[in-house]
Amino acid sequence: MKWAESSASTIGRFESDQDYSSGAFAAINARLAPTAMAAYSAARKWIEKEQLDAICVFNGRMDATRGIIEAAQSMGIRYVSMERTWFGDGLQLFPNESCLGLKSADRMVGDWRDVPLTEAQALRASSHIASRFLRKNQKEWQAYNTGARAANWPNSGSSKVLLLPGSRNEFYGHPDWEDPWAERTAAYDALIDHLKLKPEDVVLRCHPNWAVSIGQYDGHHSEEYYRTWSKKRGVKFIPAADTSSTLDLIEQADAVVVCGSSAGLEAGILGKNVIAVGPSNYQTAGFQLDAYGQEQMDKLRLLESARDSDNTSRKTLRFAYSTIYRLAQYVDYVRCISTTEYQYLEGANPDRFIALCQTGVLAPDDSTSAASLEGEDLVLGLIQERQWEALMDRRPFQAEGRVTEVQRRPAYRFIDSVRRLLPLGHQW
Repeated sequence: MKWAESSASTIGRFESDQDYSSGAFAAINARLAPTAMAAYSAARKWIEKEQLDAICVFNGRMDATRGIIEAAQSMGIRYVSMERTWFGDGLQLFPNESCLGLKSADRMVGDWRDVPLTEAQALRASSHIASRFLRKNQKEWQAYNTGARAANWPNSGSSKVLLLPGSRNEFYGHPDWEDPWAERTAAYDALIDHLKLKPEDVVLRCHPNWAVSIGQYDGHHSEEYYRTWSKKRGVKFIPAADTSSTLDLIEQADAVVVCGSSAGLEAGILGKNVIAVGPSNYQTAGFQLDAYGQEQMDKLRLLESARDSDNTSRKTLRFAYSTIYRLAQYVDYVRCISTTEYQYLEGANPDRFIALCQTGVLAPDDSTSAASLEGEDLVLGLIQERQWEALMDRRPFQAEGRVTEVQRRPAYRFIDSVRRLLPLGHQW
């Protein structure tokens, strides 16, 4: 059953086509399918009984919540999926798509890619990026490679191309994340052929989260898939458990190859060639080089000038602001303290959420901008000098308001207490 495939994929942490045709995947999918169907049937009855005009549902991709949004679609009513935002503050509210949908993100990011930021906006966005480089990003859901050791580029080739594969299981089955490549390593083969790269020009760095077990499953499917390919091509392979700093490798690379990875943010802000062989939430931001299939790969040309690098950094900075402060909703009223702790301020306008349910169109949480590049240039200068601490110290003052106390139920408070004992995860 299609509705349970996303959950089954994530639980089993599958990677290759062979994994997805296996009995293990089919067994997990079959176990979860009844939950999705039960949620679908119950939601239809609920919608009909209450004569609902719209539904707000958490996540929308995992079995039970997928069943609910399928019920909403089948009965012709609007739904909004709610999720945690990338950097914690605000709410991710996507109309008529699950939390993995890219339609609202593509439109929002694309609409603002050519609009300058004020100095305050640029500083707000850059402080989040700086927190990643300084490994102080305590608001993101998970953090890996936190105890990284300094790493020199391990090869001696004339080019330095860094492959940063992501986990296919996180996006499996969602149409917005499909690309024409038969498989991800086919994209790597095409890139090596197109750029006439030698094995010593390429480094593949496995995602550190493949070395970590989530529940009873680790990331061996993904790691072995790329290990086999690297051995066949003679490419330098860095295992998931290796503590080499991914950020150091990005800093030294000429080009960074991503497939939806959040590492595109760090590579882009440093002005690197960001080659995307699959969809991402920054695909309309203007800083990635698209290689979604052989036709685009044949047209791929690396950027070489300092001006190109500066433009990449600028577009990345604007993407960061659009994602954190425009795409996210109620950012000034839903504030992340830590991974599981939030503060809620009075004054949020509920009419904005009602309008979202009525129109199905996401409006920017902040629609202000600058008339010139002056503010951006100042911040980009600090980024070029790698003044990460200075960017953290210069964060604009955040206005305060009256806090609304929200008391969670005892069972959820217990879950929160357990979660605080666990490590942070999903990022480089």
